[in-house]
Amino acid sequence: MNLLNSEEFKSNFKKYREGTLTEEEEIQMEGELDKLEQYQAFLEAETEDEANESNRNPEVDRKILRRSQSSAYIRTGLIALVVGLLIPPSIHLFAMVFDLLPQ
Repeated sequence: MNLLNSEEFKSNFKKYREGTLTEEEEIQMEGELDKLEQYQAFLEAETEDEANESNRNPEVDRKILRRSQSSAYIRTGLIALVVGLLIPPSIHLFAMVFDLLPQ
C-alpha cells in the first residue's frame, strides 16, 4: 500500500471512512495516514520557517522603497534633461539640412 496511485488511495480512504476495509488493510491505511500527517507537519514547519524569514522590519522596507523612489525620480529627471537638451539642436539641424530656416 506504500506506492498507491491517487485513485487507489481515494477508494481505500473512502472504504476506510466507511469501515469496510479488512483489519490488515485498515492497519496499512492507518500507517499511510500517519506518514501523511508527518509529511504535512514537516511541510508546515518548513513553510512557517520560510514565512518568518520573509517577514522583514517595515521600517527597513520603507527605507528601501524611499531609496528606490528617489533613484527613479533622479533617473527620470536626468532623462528629461538630456532629451530636452538634445531636441532643439536636432530640430535646428534638421531645418538647416532641408533648408527650412526663415531667411
